[in-house]
Amino acid sequence: MTKILDFGRCLNPLGMPGTVKDALATALENPPEEPADFQFTELRGIIAQRHGTNERCIAVSSCEDELIALLASGASGVRRALLPVPCPAAYETALRRAGIEIIKFQLHYKHKFRIPRGALAAALKDCDMLIMGNPAWPSSALMPPAELLAELDRWIEGGGWLILDERSIDFTYGSITNSLWSALRSEPRVALIRSFSDSLALTLCPLSYAVGGAAWIGSVRAAQFAPAVSPLAHFLIPALKELANFRGQTVECVTHLMPRLVGRLRRISGLKPLPHDANWVLCRLERDGWNAVSLAEQLKNCGILIHPCIDGCCFTLGLRAPIETDRFIKAAREILMPKNRVH
Repeated sequence: MTKILDFGRCLNPLGMPGTVKDALATALENPPEEPADFQFTELRGIIAQRHGTNERCIAVSSCEDELIALLASGASGVRRALLPVPCPAAYETALRRAGIEIIKFQLHYKHKFRIPRGALAAALKDCDMLIMGNPAWPSSALMPPAELLAELDRWIEGGGWLILDERSIDFTYGSITNSLWSALRSEPRVALIRSFSDSLALTLCPLSYAVGGAAWIGSVRAAQFAPAVSPLAHFLIPALKELANFRGQTVECVTHLMPRLVGRLRRISGLKPLPHDANWVLCRLERDGWNAVSLAEQLKNCGILIHPCIDGCCFTLGLRAPIETDRFIKAAREILMPKNRVH
């Protein structure tokens, strides 16, 4: 049976680290006799240590989108939110459910769907909240922390609420040095989203968290159903203490493999990979008779999934292990360049 590959997911090409794999195997073989702490106090404490704060500033979840929705609902007095688009549908859903008016900040192809310098600060006028990703989805665009902080600093001081989705920060060229946390950790109306789910390949036990002001995070935790994550997460605590080396290996792997992937994509007729800053690339298909939707239909017959986005001419392509990337390249070339098919 052909293995189905979903290139819309942004996974770590290194897979799950051995320490995490061993921890989960131990948990499944020797389940605890004592009831689990469904407040996950120790787990939140370990995560808090990574950020130089305390567990009251941490909320865990098995889903990043849940955290974003609860943060939006828990932001008191917010009337109007700026939403750079394109972005994940979950951002808009969260704001609508919270009853917050959405001001869309349209990003354009001529800028490669990146925010021009100075444009964000100007767009935030009269807005109480900002939700954005860094790196952003689907563009894979990362605003350097100093540049982003310069755009946001005065607005935050003036009372703005920021939800910054950094779930893919571990895959950027610089990893956590690209985070805004160290600069904004004392701001009560700032919350960052982080995730271990993709970086540690935690399919069995997804784990993400929000870090921010204690009162805001407290409102999130009060609204969650227990348990917020799988009880298996308790067994990850020792492994989470020893992630520095694996994080460095991940960055090295992405740095090595992404240029090779982009170079191969550029040799496929009509396929244009856009500049990228993480472990996926936004591709645009510019060819008569083809768009991302029709390409997705053909690739599905090969057991390969891509997810068209924006105007139906773009799709995201996540970095995978070389053998899986080879399969995509071969299938895409045979579909888009049939005269070059190898018999």
